[in-house]
Amino acid sequence: MEPVEGSIVEEERAADSPLVASIRRVRYVRDLTEVVLPDGTWDLLFMRLAGGPVIAVQTGQIVAPLPVHHAAGDEMLVLAFKPEVYMPRLPGHQTFQRGVARPVEHERRFWIDSERLELPSFDNAEHLVAAMAHKGLLERDPVVVRALQGARQRLDERSVQRHFAAVTGLSLKGFQQIARAREAARLLAAGQPPSQVAAALAFTDQSHLTHSLKRFLGQTPGRLARQGATTPSAASQGAPRP
Repeated sequence: MEPVEGSIVEEERAADSPLVASIRRVRYVRDLTEVVLPDGTWDLLFMRLAGGPVIAVQTGQIVAPLPVHHAAGDEMLVLAFKPEVYMPRLPGHQTFQRGVARPVEHERRFWIDSERLELPSFDNAEHLVAAMAHKGLLERDPVVVRALQGARQRLDERSVQRHFAAVTGLSLKGFQQIARAREAARLLAAGQPPSQVAAALAFTDQSHLTHSLKRFLGQTPGRLARQGATTPSAASQGAPRP
């Protein structure tokens, strides 16, 4: 089920931090089931469910569409971190396709292991990111950076693959497949025909393109093209993780 128009109020912005891909806040006006899509990032979520206390959750990478139910009144702040950024004490392979709750103290602070941190807001989330980096809770992995850039490595290919999976939770090939599916969705929503998209992105044929889109995004080329015709940004909009 796709979000119904008018069922959410959301705002998303770029982050003033090299570690963060995006910052998003959302309020759900009515009950709905939102489909979370793989996007190559991992998240810190700060949720208030139906007016209850704040909940803090760290979520890892996912590799398939994930339906998540939200109730009217739920609110969420999502900090999406770039794939080369990781937490040394809980790297990506330990959070793959799961969430880890972080204790919250008096609606003002939360804990990551022995470190106490201020709860962020949409406008000052970079302060939290800077504090986490200062305390050694966040690092940027150079091997993953070079792998994403396609640059030469000092390590052999097998070691790079193992290292990439340990840091991010995904294999490098899996990450590239997700990125290609998302780019295909963007091109289809922009009006390019499936045959042209398949050729441009080196899919074997249109069947291969269709299989990839169904596997990672839960959609067909035709449906993505129709969504793009009515909502130009539909293919590029993400959804929060649970």
